[in-house]
Amino acid sequence: MAQREKVQVVNNTLEIEGEFASGYTNGYLYYYDTNHQLLRPFTGQAVYAFMVENLFEQRATAEWNAGFIFGWIVAFCENNPAFFFASITMPESVTVTEALPVITLQEA
Repeated sequence: MAQREKVQVVNNTLEIEGEFASGYTNGYLYYYDTNHQLLRPFTGQAVYAFMVENLFEQRATAEWNAGFIFGWIVAFCENNPAFFFASITMPESVTVTEALPVITLQEA
């Protein structure tokens, strides 16, 4: 039996486990990771499209997909600016102070 965990969801406590728990965590983090890419203002059609696309995702189980959507919705409702992050960081500009060495390939 999978380990149950308790998560606080607004004014409720939810006990989750297994595939649903994994999907929930991924959906929650996905919202904060991609929030800067979301179109504003949000529309019902955009949320509907997101839910349908992810509910029927074939790469995961139905339970995982439901957890993913629920986790995303919880984060959407929470919308805590302190939690925003991006998993793909953009490197800062670097000033080149010397030329890179030239590597020549020799045929065998």
